[in-house]
Amino acid sequence: MMFGFTIITCIRCTSDPQNRPSPLRKDTASIDGIAVLIEFSSPGVKGRDIFGDGSDYLVPYNELWRTGANHATFLSVKDEMFIDTISLDSGNYSIFTIPNKDEWTIIFNEEWNQWGSYNYKDTLDVIRLKVKPKYADQSQERMLFYFADDSLKFRWDRVRWAIPLTSRPSMLH
Repeated sequence: MMFGFTIITCIRCTSDPQNRPSPLRKDTASIDGIAVLIEFSSPGVKGRDIFGDGSDYLVPYNELWRTGANHATFLSVKDEMFIDTISLDSGNYSIFTIPNKDEWTIIFNEEWNQWGSYNYKDTLDVIRLKVKPKYADQSQERMLFYFADDSLKFRWDRVRWAIPLTSRPSMLH
């Protein structure tokens, strides 16, 4: 087993994770020779208003979001990685976000094996960073995380953002 973790299953969900309303998805890559994996449940737009101000939106601005459905999305890294100059040690991390129209807060939390964000503790955050979202003309129906161009990329509805990952700190600072 490449990553050394246990796949989590939902007892009340269909037994096939791919046939759930928000199917289980994952992507793997080798970045600078370091194995990385992301696992997430992929909700669909389904004609809903996804991101915005207020309770009419599935994911309201300025509120903590598990960044997916069901269990918290998690990232597994097999050796130390860097996001710009910020070190992320080898291990498993849940990914939470606080979306906003002009800036998202991306959170890596050391409690990776949790349902939703109900037991989220900010004291277990290991990294908080800001990213500027981009907006596409076309909507992405299913939420998607994937690795490309040495980055972790996110797409859902019209929102896009990316976080560069490397095996050494950026020399830009």
